[in-house]
Amino acid sequence: MEYAFYAEQTYLLKEGCVRARVLPAQEAEALGYEDGYTVQKPEGKVYVDGFDSEAAARYHLEGLTDCRIMN
Repeated sequence: MEYAFYAEQTYLLKEGCVRARVLPAQEAEALGYEDGYTVQKPEGKVYVDGFDSEAAARYHLEGLTDCRIMN
């Protein structure tokens, strides 16, 4: 994997918010994620961004409007 951590952001269309979590590289890889990955799911659009540290991923997510970090 290119990065040590990945931020998974799901934009929940019906609720009007973002549900997010930080994943270690191994877990992200198991889900087929990579930096820049996007997919449309029934609950909303999923975006994945890679980061060198967990702190950097969390900082990114904390800057999103109406974002709930789940872990």
